[in-house]
Amino acid sequence: MKFLSTRNADLKISGRQAIVKGISDDGGLFVPEYFPEFDIGKNLDLSYTKMAQKILSLYLTDFDKDDLLELIEKSYSTFEDEIVKIAYQKDYYLELYHGRTSAFKDFALCLLPNLLAYAKKSLGIKEKTLILTATSGDTGKAALEGFYNTEDIDILVLYPTEGVSDIQKLQMDSTDSLNSKVIAIEGNFDDAQSAVKKIFNDENIKADLKEKNTYLSSANSINIGRLLPQVVYYFYSYADLVNKNEIKCGDKVSFCVPTGNFGDILAGFYAKGMGLPVGKLIIASNDNNVLTDFFTTGTYDVNRDLVKTISPSMDILVSSNLERLIFHKSSDEVVREKMEDLINKGSFSFDGDFSEFMAGFANKKETEEAIKKVYEDEGYLIDPHTSVTKAVVDKLGLGKTMILSTASPYKFAASVLRALGENPKEDEFENIRTLYEKTQVKIPREIRKLKGKKIIHKTKIKKDKIATEVLKFAGRGKRIAVPATSANLGPGFDALGLALGLYNTCEFRPSNDKEIFEENLKENLIYQAYKYSFDFYKEKQVPVSFDLEADIPVSRGLGSSAACIVMGIMAAFDIMGRDFDKKEILKIATSIEGHPDNVAPAIFGGAVVSILENNQVYLEKIAISDKFKFLALIPDFRLSTKEARGALPETYPKADAVFNISRVAMLVLALESGDENNLKIALQDKIHQPCRFKLIPEIGKIEEIIRDSRALGSYLSGAGSTIMLVLKKDDQISEKEIREKLGKLSKTYDLKALEIDKKGAFII
Repeated sequence: MKFLSTRNADLKISGRQAIVKGISDDGGLFVPEYFPEFDIGKNLDLSYTKMAQKILSLYLTDFDKDDLLELIEKSYSTFEDEIVKIAYQKDYYLELYHGRTSAFKDFALCLLPNLLAYAKKSLGIKEKTLILTATSGDTGKAALEGFYNTEDIDILVLYPTEGVSDIQKLQMDSTDSLNSKVIAIEGNFDDAQSAVKKIFNDENIKADLKEKNTYLSSANSINIGRLLPQVVYYFYSYADLVNKNEIKCGDKVSFCVPTGNFGDILAGFYAKGMGLPVGKLIIASNDNNVLTDFFTTGTYDVNRDLVKTISPSMDILVSSNLERLIFHKSSDEVVREKMEDLINKGSFSFDGDFSEFMAGFANKKETEEAIKKVYEDEGYLIDPHTSVTKAVVDKLGLGKTMILSTASPYKFAASVLRALGENPKEDEFENIRTLYEKTQVKIPREIRKLKGKKIIHKTKIKKDKIATEVLKFAGRGKRIAVPATSANLGPGFDALGLALGLYNTCEFRPSNDKEIFEENLKENLIYQAYKYSFDFYKEKQVPVSFDLEADIPVSRGLGSSAACIVMGIMAAFDIMGRDFDKKEILKIATSIEGHPDNVAPAIFGGAVVSILENNQVYLEKIAISDKFKFLALIPDFRLSTKEARGALPETYPKADAVFNISRVAMLVLALESGDENNLKIALQDKIHQPCRFKLIPEIGKIEEIIRDSRALGSYLSGAGSTIMLVLKKDDQISEKEIREKLGKLSKTYDLKALEIDKKGAFII
């Protein structure tokens, strides 16, 4: 299968090349040279991933089929429950929001990064890829998650300042991957999308990027790798209807799609072209009904004001994928003519056969009424985009229709509450809580985790500054992230450590300022570890500069020193051109730190048992059960390692030593098995905690609060002063109660829920 440009049908490239390029050099979009046939009747019993493999392999013929299946299964393993689900109400609701960002964009954007990485490797492309993406809300976060810390791929996302919901904005601005940048621009989505297209076609910018060993690609639906994965759920949903005896195989089914950039419904058009028995493809627009006008009058006219609506992902006037449909209905010559008219006049007319389509739109009042009616009549909760679609289905008087439900209602909680007759609050998390209490509809995991997340991206610019930001982002140095660690788990003194989802990060690059480098060597542990590594291998040191962003609190028993040591060694390895052998890095880090219980999990991730014997580190990783979660209780009080070490006795009674030996063996097994009762006993310790707890202010009151909670256990993290609590995974009540009681004490305490970091330190 070859792919053509919509503006040059004579250009033919492979699927891998089309995915890597994103957009054609002539400004056109890539399309398949024909629609391959897929007989759904012979594939009714396939799993989602197997069906995706079969369908995508018909287009991506230059991908190995077994490799493609592996990429698909890896990508969709991130979904929370089912990959796709149909709610059988008065209409069929195809729920496409069970992925990481609670929106349908996850279907393509969890897979596209893996397709792109595979294509780059197989084509021998070693340059860095810069993904440049404009978003009206959902694409941005889905792309950020999909490309999260992907090697040799950076991603820059642009969104309009007032054109996304509060949750969509928070999802993007809190993204903590090292390879990402999120920028809010003054303007609307069309401004962002136009700027992206202009950059793609700017030869000067591409030349500047080439000097930085970087080339552009896209995660928007202008990339054919975004569009093709969406074809699959049309076939899969049809198979589900047949398997549930809702229809007979061969019966036609109509699909109604909330439509903005025209990618999702175009995937339905592709499915129909492949042989899926489609009745009508119904385009549902909000107040920005430029598409409805086009499909009813034949004139596409963007000379109008963009309306800000409660379905912001559809607030689009320039629908990029319409270009593909026009190509399929005419020729590259016609496309060039129409796109030229759109640029110069803001409109064009096209007389084509669109008999497979219907179109309608719903205003704000109709959208809100549909949310309320569906919930009151059917007990089913929908978001404003899905509601636009339901309103259009009802207005057009259609029979039972497959409605594509593209986002969780919790992404737009205020709008949904208002539609249900409630008065939403300023705090969107209060609205989420109220919506849950009213409806008892499950809150997606990733939305629950958003509360309290740190805002990382704060850049806001005018749209004419986008190119400058792109070049600035592409010129960054290399970046390192090292997780916090919690050592001395209960009885696991100086042996057992755990990596946590709290990070120190840095950007580094060689420096010509030797004087500043020498000055930093005097007191900065990162620089000292960097120099130590050169000395260790007897190599001449290269001056370097580090720009550190530290989220791990200092002298709190969370491995801030270990993180700095590992960071310096990794930078040295990179500058020296050495392979990143983690055991070799651990050997050097341990020789600096003196013991491996903090540096080992920082390097390897997860829970680690490590022993230093005759300058050799022995290490085993532990798989911690997902039944547990960890809370870090961080006092506003520093406790130096020297002071904590000084509190320990020189010798211990034999009984105490035996006590700890039995507990640490039980602790390792309980962490793996998830046995709550065994864990409670196993966290007991008589070696270091009884001595060090005396150094922490209000420890008696803290212990009482923990004892009165439903926490499974607690332990002093590292040398302290942080206390780690272990709770049941879904215990939200205890966390809330502990937080409230800590707030009544005289000292200040920070309570952080921390994921287990399974990757360890890495460099981008």
